[in-house]
Amino acid sequence: MSIVKIQQVKSLKAVIKYSLQDHKTNEELVTSYECEVETIERDFKVTLLDYNEKNNSDKQLSARMIIQSFDSDDNLTPEQAHQYGVELAENYFKGKHQYAVITHTETDNLHNHIIFNSINFQDLKMFDSSRQHSLYDLRRENDKVSKEHGLSIIENEGKKKDKYLAFNEYVSRAKKKSFKGNLEEVIDNHIQKASTFEEFLQLMDQQGYEGKQGKYLAFKNPKSNKFMRTKTLGINYLESSIKYRIENKAFAPIKQSIIDKEWIDKSQDKFKNNKGLRRWATKKNINYLNEISNQLYKRNITLEELNELELKKDNLIENFEKQLTSIDDEIYKLDKMKDCFSVYKNSYSLIQEYKKAEDKNSFKQENYSKFKQYDVAKRNMNYLRKHYNITDEPDLYSKLSMLKQDRNILYGSLGRNAERQREIERQEQIRKQKQRKNQEIER
Repeated sequence: MSIVKIQQVKSLKAVIKYSLQDHKTNEELVTSYECEVETIERDFKVTLLDYNEKNNSDKQLSARMIIQSFDSDDNLTPEQAHQYGVELAENYFKGKHQYAVITHTETDNLHNHIIFNSINFQDLKMFDSSRQHSLYDLRRENDKVSKEHGLSIIENEGKKKDKYLAFNEYVSRAKKKSFKGNLEEVIDNHIQKASTFEEFLQLMDQQGYEGKQGKYLAFKNPKSNKFMRTKTLGINYLESSIKYRIENKAFAPIKQSIIDKEWIDKSQDKFKNNKGLRRWATKKNINYLNEISNQLYKRNITLEELNELELKKDNLIENFEKQLTSIDDEIYKLDKMKDCFSVYKNSYSLIQEYKKAEDKNSFKQENYSKFKQYDVAKRNMNYLRKHYNITDEPDLYSKLSMLKQDRNILYGSLGRNAERQREIERQEQIRKQKQRKNQEIER
């Protein structure tokens, strides 16, 4: 996601000096149009002189700046962010204004400074600063660029497409979690509220998340009208996992590892000539070290022990995920076969009529769908007999029940009982209190 804002430039020289600082950008992340960055003030003044001559005026140099900021969750490269800035400038100015696009990399959020001449050099008119152009048109063009590159956009609420959205609200909406993050939070909340899976689906629907069941549970994004499978959120959000969590409210699933980042290797080529990017990587690495340090203190263990614990935990979750996926696939496959015995039994009269029919081909064509169901049922019965030694419906339901029980036991062992977790936290608090008292005594 990206957001844009536009503002007046009081001192073009100061803005350019600030924007071109070595620790913020590099020459590969600077693009200009109908001007040179090094001589941008002089180039803008040439257009200003033409404007004053045409209009018999004495206007002073006027420039504006668009700031286009990207969400760090989009994981864009500086080159991508710069490209999107150039595309926005090309689409918005339509080749009528001089401008420079400068990409900054020193913060967590990559952002572009698009500095442009307020005078249109083609027809020598001043920039249209109306709300329609400087707010709606600018955001619309930015949204087009975002959509083209798969970034999410901020949707206006309300009936009017041009409903005014204040900048503070515009920013706050941008800072909200993605649909994926929101969906995870909504599911967690409704799992705690619902008594049954059916009630859970009703609660989701009431909040605007239409559900769709199949091999994988999915919910519709009310903005894009596209369904997203909950499997993308992880094993805790599969349909079977949600059902288990509804029935076992004390179950607390193990979330992703706290230390899920990696050390950033600044020896890579992209860091060599980019001070801003190096500074960003240094900041990330410092945060990573602090996070590890906090974990070592909380758990009172060595770094080697922490690494070993995290590795075991990751391997455990990966192993469980494979087993759970295998069981889920088996349950889904057998569940689709559960009516094969009744379909086969109900087809007895059809087969008898077929045997008596004079024109068997015509009879089969007239009853094509029924014969197809019969053939599928017969094939499924042969599969069940061969692979599971299942010969009737009760055996099949018994097998499904056993698989679901095995699935619940396996999944249940992956989580942490909430009461047990609270006890662990209580013991940790007691340990810290004792540690503080000992430190005070030593002093």
